[in-house]
Amino acid sequence: MLLRFAAVGLLGWATIAASPQLAAAGVPAEVLLAQAQPPAQPQNVEANIATLHQRLQITPAQEAQFNAVANVMRQNNRAEASAPQSPPANASAVDQLRAEIRYDEVELAGMKRLLPTLEALYATLSPAQRQTADTIFRQGPGG
Repeated sequence: MLLRFAAVGLLGWATIAASPQLAAAGVPAEVLLAQAQPPAQPQNVEANIATLHQRLQITPAQEAQFNAVANVMRQNNRAEASAPQSPPANASAVDQLRAEIRYDEVELAGMKRLLPTLEALYATLSPAQRQTADTIFRQGPGG
């Protein structure tokens, strides 16, 4: 995934949002729960930061704001890596949901940390850079 903004759990949200459609299509609840679990390995945050820097074409005048965003991305990556892991395969549906909620809370806290730094960076971006940022963030993970 290109960016994980608390890492940004956009894939999990998309899975959960699509769950009623998937359930209607006959996808078993176990599959939906498994899909909603956090990724097994944390993303390479440094590669994501470097890619974001390059794609946004950050100028020297924007470095301080970008570095603040990058530092929050690193902090969020560390928080997610230390977040509670998925329960064992034989865990109950209730335990599965509890685990997902704990992980989502870590992601939400990360997004809340990221927002002010992203707002500050976004305010310095040119119209072309803003368009690129909008596209990157709209695409979400893997975009």
